[in-house]
Amino acid sequence: MVLTGSCMCGLIKYEADAEPAVKAVCHCLHCQKFSGSAFTTNFIIPRSSFKILSGTPKSGKYTADSGSTYNTFFCGDCGSSLYGQPDSMPEMMSIKAGSLDGDSANLSTGNIDAEAFIERRVAYLKPIEGANQVTGMIKP
Repeated sequence: MVLTGSCMCGLIKYEADAEPAVKAVCHCLHCQKFSGSAFTTNFIIPRSSFKILSGTPKSGKYTADSGSTYNTFFCGDCGSSLYGQPDSMPEMMSIKAGSLDGDSANLSTGNIDAEAFIERRVAYLKPIEGANQVTGMIKP
């Protein structure tokens, strides 16, 4: 499966030739801050399957709850959140589903597999039916 994505202004484009290992919603405080929302939806894929087609994303980093560094990548022009690379999983990365092109974020590839950091899920959201409920970070 080839996943394609881009930022809102179209400057940065990417593709990944991989089936997501995990499709997950993350409720951690960092994802809330990074997305400006109550959670992020992520497709976890092998880093080796991912390539930037155009543009150069800006990056930031923070220390995750695991104690490891999490590297974030976004468009410096429009600010779109694109993907992340956790040092704790050097072979894997997370594509932010909202950056996928077309209706790919609609999960035509299936359901959400897991919700992470459920202890930080905001009170107005309910657990996703059928998704594994994980306290803390997912360990694929």
